[in-house]
Amino acid sequence: MHVCHICDSSVQGDYFRNIAAGLTLKGVRVSLVELGPGTPPTWLSDIPGVSYRSLEAAGKLQYPLAVKGLARFLRDENVDILHTHLFYSGLIGVLTKRLHRQTIIAMMRHHTSVVRMLGSRFHVRADRWMAEKADKVLTVSNAAKAYMLDVDHIDRDDIEVVHLGFDFEKLSPNAEDRDPVRREFGFADNDLVIGYVANFARGKGHIQLIEAFEKIAGKIPNARLLFAGRGELDEVNAAVAKFSPEKIILVGWQNDISTCLNAMDIFVQPSLSEAFSQVIMEAMGVGLPVVATNVGGAGEIIESGVNGVLIEPNDVSAIADEVIRLSGDPELRQRLGRAARKTVTENFTAEQMVERQFALYERWLAKK
Repeated sequence: MHVCHICDSSVQGDYFRNIAAGLTLKGVRVSLVELGPGTPPTWLSDIPGVSYRSLEAAGKLQYPLAVKGLARFLRDENVDILHTHLFYSGLIGVLTKRLHRQTIIAMMRHHTSVVRMLGSRFHVRADRWMAEKADKVLTVSNAAKAYMLDVDHIDRDDIEVVHLGFDFEKLSPNAEDRDPVRREFGFADNDLVIGYVANFARGKGHIQLIEAFEKIAGKIPNARLLFAGRGELDEVNAAVAKFSPEKIILVGWQNDISTCLNAMDIFVQPSLSEAFSQVIMEAMGVGLPVVATNVGGAGEIIESGVNGVLIEPNDVSAIADEVIRLSGDPELRQRLGRAARKTVTENFTAEQMVERQFALYERWLAKK
């Protein structure tokens, strides 16, 4: 079996590493493809047999060439299944069917409402079109599947759910990581660090968290806010500029997400739209108490009051109130953090994710 995963952006992350490692152990030949110009993941040499290539499509004008190049690769390398991730890779993957029909095109949806929130009519229509034209469709939560059927009205009854899974040996509480990283970011030992990890994009809730932090900082003088993630937004920069420099810290992208998370005391996920929210799982994996908006698959992971706290999206007061409540109850934070880690380590491991995907691949090829 030869499976190719293609993504709009980098395949450096742990998701692709876990997939590549797990499938390779099962005897699957794995190829990784980036749509845009990129570089091989740093871990590639650790997993013999996994190949990498870039389609070098730096912009939309190069997408037709990317379709031809991808179709040629699928044919020449006898790829059995092309597993796509994110919008443009899904679109290009489905378009290759016009040039090469032997490979099964499996499109994975990692979003719910974000295309409707931020995209044009073209994006909304193309999103539905590719989901109906792909040979197979997967998504990352039951909530995302329901959205596809009930809101997008996608006309198919074979959408599969594969929850994301993680390596919780890497994502774990680590007291040794905590102090050095906090010192690196300029935090004192007694600071209460509230953290969020997400790329800076509209709909991710950065503004709502900053607005809530104004109330939090008024109640908790030693509160600090830590943002990690790629990119920047003018509106976020303007909101951050209203605070003194030591109150809100933007540290950019962090390759070692576990170490960064271990520097936090409370994790807040304020996003307005998600399909599953990988970062919730990562925060729970290191034993953090999590306050998260009830969007996408968050309710499939968190039982509010038991292993985390769920709030409604775009509710600035709720963010502030829950963080203030947790800040004053260290015992509750510890209890929620322990329960959070127990939940994810029992139900959302990388091995479980790989087993689910491999079983689907075998079923699809048997039917073919």
